[in-house]
This record gives sequence, structure tokens and C-alpha cells, in this order.
Amino acid sequence: MYDVITIGAATRDVFLRSRGIRIVRDDSFSTGEGECFALGSKIDVEEIVFETGGGATNAAVTFARQGLRTGFLGKIGATDARGREILSALRQERIATTLVKRDRRKSTAYSVLLLTARGERTALVYRGASADFHPQDFPWTKVRSQWLYVSSLAGKLPVLKKIWAHAARHHMKIAWDPGVGELALGLKRLMPLLSQTSILHVNQEEAARLMGFGYEQDEASFDKLRQIVDGVTIVTGGTEGALAGHRSDSWRSTTHPIHVVDTTGAGDAFTSGFVATFIRSRGNIPLSLQFATANSESVIRHIGAKIGILHSRRIPDPVAVMKR
Repeated sequence: MYDVITIGAATRDVFLRSRGIRIVRDDSFSTGEGECFALGSKIDVEEIVFETGGGATNAAVTFARQGLRTGFLGKIGATDARGREILSALRQERIATTLVKRDRRKSTAYSVLLLTARGERTALVYRGASADFHPQDFPWTKVRSQWLYVSSLAGKLPVLKKIWAHAARHHMKIAWDPGVGELALGLKRLMPLLSQTSILHVNQEEAARLMGFGYEQDEASFDKLRQIVDGVTIVTGGTEGALAGHRSDSWRSTTHPIHVVDTTGAGDAFTSGFVATFIRSRGNIPLSLQFATANSESVIRHIGAKIGILHSRRIPDPVAVMKR
């Protein structure tokens, strides 16, 4: 039996860093800023990096490097080279790939990530097979684990319900890092899942939107959400740190001032780092927050979501964690 099975996306990523990319202020963009370059011109690329990504494979690497028996369940193209490269990378990390579904209609997911000088990025994403999950894609008789780590499944509610029912039937715990598609379903439809989730992670903007609060009301959103979730709720706020706790107790963690190279995979590293330490420490939330922060801060010092994932259980320069 596995300690953890991660469920979700697997992608092939290419990172491009160029001084020719400009950041411009423009309120027509959802973030208020855009990455731009001159139309019709040739833009020199100073650095190019090929990596593998996807929330479920990123998390799987954290679990494997922390000594947990780990399997990955996702979809790739049946014949393309990108899928073979992903499987090879997972096997090198001693992650089991026997649960992977090969899709003959759609090819493996692919992302092109345009990096700015300050470490932020815009991703051009082809989701392909990784966004085409159906309940029949799961080899249910083989899905046996102490924990299931569920990342984005393109908001497929029937798939989510099937996973949660399967976990309840076989006494498996669920750690959930929902994506945009899942959160768009709204609180009412997600409530039955949240009430059976052992660890939930969202960022402060997602928590506020889900609970109907303003963006600045991160603590109010967190406090309301942790009364719904069956186990531990985590709300991250970037450089402002994170909140984590259950219905009766909660903690706040800080961060270190560090130079950011690339933010890709920071959230995956945080959540999987928390879950891995929570499992190993039998529920120590402050320690889990410290390792999660260290794992995430290590990842953003490198290009790509996996290079910086920690191998050691030792926490370098642990951040402060305060009881609320």
C-alpha cells in the first residue's frame, strides 16, 4: 500500500527568460499588469529550461523525497514524447507510475512559461489529457493508500464525488489543493467535500472569494472556512506568511526575505511540504508550517517547480510560527 497517491495534472514545461519581455501597467488585464513584447519582432531568449510540472507530479516529488511511498495517478498522451519524459522523471524519483492513464485522443499537457526579471511568469497552457478526467479513467481497485493528495481536476464534480466516496469507503484521508475549476463550483456544491477533507489549502484570495468576503479579510475567511473543513485548513498569503489550523486552534507563520527566481510550483511545494510533515509528525501543525515554508522558499530560488524541492527532513532556518 502507498503512503500517498497524488491525483491530478502532469505537464511538460518550457521556461523562457528574456530581457525583451516588458511589464506594462494596464487595467484591462485581470492582474493590472501584462507581459509584452514588440509585435512582429524577433525576441532573443537568454535562458531556456525544460522541466516537468503539474500540481500532482510536483507534490509527488516532495512526498518521495521525504521518504513516503508515493504513487501518481494522472493522464498523459498515449504516444507522445512528452508523456514518456514525464514518466521517466517520476521513476527517477522512485514514484510509482502504474496508475497513470494513457489517452489515445488527447496528447500530454504542455506549458510555455515566460519569465520576468523579478521572478513572476505568465504561462501559456495546453491542458490536453490532464484536463480530461472521467470516473472510468481511475483504476479504482488499485487506488489504495493512507492518503490521497488531490490537485486540480478541471472542476469535474462527478470525478471529485467519486474520489471522496472511494476514500470514505476505504478509510483514506484526503489532502486537497483545489484549482480554479474546483473553486468556481462555489461553496454550496463544495460543502460536502470540504466536510470530509483532512487537509485543505487555498490562498487568501481564493478563501475570500469562496467565503464571500473581501480580499483583505483573510483572517475572517480563514476562521469561517476552518469551521467547515473536517481537519486542517491552510490559507497562504505569499510573503505575508500563512494561516493554518483546525476548528479549535490555529497558528500563523512568517516568511524570509529572499530573492525570487521563479514562482512556479511555490504553492505545490508549500502544500505538499505541509502534508508530508503532518503525516510524518503525526499532526504537528507548527512543524508542518515550518517545513512547508522552507520547501516553498527553496523552490522559488530555482527555475522550475521541482529542482528546489528539499531532499532532507531538516528545516534550514525555520520561520517563526505563532499561536493565534
